[in-house]
Amino acid sequence: MRLEAARGNRSGLLTAITCVQKVNRELDCSLEIETSQLINELLNGSGTPVRKAL
Repeated sequence: MRLEAARGNRSGLLTAITCVQKVNRELDCSLEIETSQLINELLNGSGTPVRKAL
């Protein structure tokens, strides 16, 4: 998702998001909070999120 967003490929971003959502539905589980936040950040164009160091 980050790669497609960084490339400015909105169609690719939407395809990647759809794929992640489909897999989660098939596994009958919710998206992680961090994944939902990342999707929102990428879709709303708030810049490329910086990964936090562990």
